Formats: sequence, C-alpha cells, structure tokens
Amino acid sequence: MKQPAIGPPMTRRDFLKNTGLLGIAVSLPVSGSIPVLRPPGAGPDFLSKCIRCGKCLEACPYDSIRLLGIASGTEIYTPYIDTLKTPCYVCQEKCQDGDSRPIGKFLRCGEACPTNALQLIPNDLEALSRLPDKIKTGVAKLNRRLCIAWRFGFCGECYFNCPLKDKAMLPRPPSENVSGQKIMPCVNETACIGCGRCVYVCPVRRSLFGSVKSDGARPDYFRERYGAMVNKILSECGANVNLPAIKVIKYRDGK
Repeated sequence: MKQPAIGPPMTRRDFLKNTGLLGIAVSLPVSGSIPVLRPPGAGPDFLSKCIRCGKCLEACPYDSIRLLGIASGTEIYTPYIDTLKTPCYVCQEKCQDGDSRPIGKFLRCGEACPTNALQLIPNDLEALSRLPDKIKTGVAKLNRRLCIAWRFGFCGECYFNCPLKDKAMLPRPPSENVSGQKIMPCVNETACIGCGRCVYVCPVRRSLFGSVKSDGARPDYFRERYGAMVNKILSECGANVNLPAIKVIKYRDGK
C-alpha cells in the first residue's frame, strides 16, 4: 500500500521552535487517520483527545517519539514511532548484570499526557504482555520467506532483543513440530505490543552497514555475520520485496 506523505519528522528542537503553529493545528477538524504507529496507550479516540502539546515527545527517555510534519494535514504535531529508526524501549534500561529494569512506575509518554490521549500504562513487563489490543502500538508480523533463521537456521536477533522474550517473541512456534534446538522465531500476537525492537535489529535490509544497530555491536558486525545470507535472500526475492523480514503494523489494520 502506498504510504501517505507525512513530511519530515519533528525533533524536540523543531517542536519547540514551531509551537506558535499549535493553535492552528488543533483548531482543524479531525479527519481519517494516517496509517502510522502511535505510542503505546493510543486508543481509538486518540486523535480526538490529542492536543498536540508534545509532552509525550519531551518525556520519552529514548527519543522514540516523533511528531508528524505539516504534510500530514490535520494530524500535524501528533506523535508516532518509526520502528526502523528508533523503536519503543517501553521505558526499560539495561543494568550491568544484563537484566532490564523499569524507568519509573508507568510508561512515561502516558504519564506525561494531560488529556489521556495516551492512556496510563504500568511499567511492568507482565502487565505489558496483557495490554488490551486497542491500546497497543501494533503487532509484529514475520515473513518466514525473508527470515534468516527460518531460511538458514542462523540468527535470532528479534528473539534475543524482544523486551517480552518468551512471551511476545517465542523461540519456536508452539503448535508446529520444528526439529532441532535453533531459534525459529514466532510472534505471539496476544502478548506482542508492537514496540518494534525486532524490526530495528532485523538484518534483512538492503543496506546493512550503518542501518542495523544493536546494543554494544558495531554495524559492520551485522554485515560480516549476515551479509551473504541477506544478499542471497534479496537476489531470490527481487528488488521490490517489502523489507525487513519482520514489521510492525497497526493492530486494527492487521485484523
């Protein structure tokens, strides 16, 4: 599907510089929703409640939240997440022992929202895995035909980087008889919240160098480790194949 022109994203600096336009933006009538991924907690009434204040963007500890630009029309200054560039880290930080711990009691974007356009969500991994579908960012969809793990039995980046590992991202499909012990990732859509960490680390892209990052890993590590397999997949699937191998789609659009 052709994506709409949403204009360049706005950073915190851009937003603060352009807040004089806010009164114009919020006075415009709400039209049909642009198919972008919203931050967690955005329900069906998100657009009618969002006052384009930018507080969610200011509160996000990882700069995951961006604002739609002028080309988005009536949805200007509303927040969205581009999982290929900066996924949602669900307000978790890595500890020295390798485990994650929550940054605060609630996800910061919802905590900062003054109108409940982004609902308040407890910053607890068990609670996150039980979020109602209507307030999830989206749901991950894996294309096994493009997946290195399913094609070559060698990868697992999406599984190991999922904040809800073994809940949202499973090491193998429970209902299929898959032999061996290698990671053959499978999305559990019931628990997936659409944070996009899997998308961000998926090596199946046209440009590995400088586009795939992981905590503590150099971009050329991915190219050296996965480059030959990615090139083989791309040569077989053609130039117009929709990458990466895993994507997050809006939950309501995907059902």
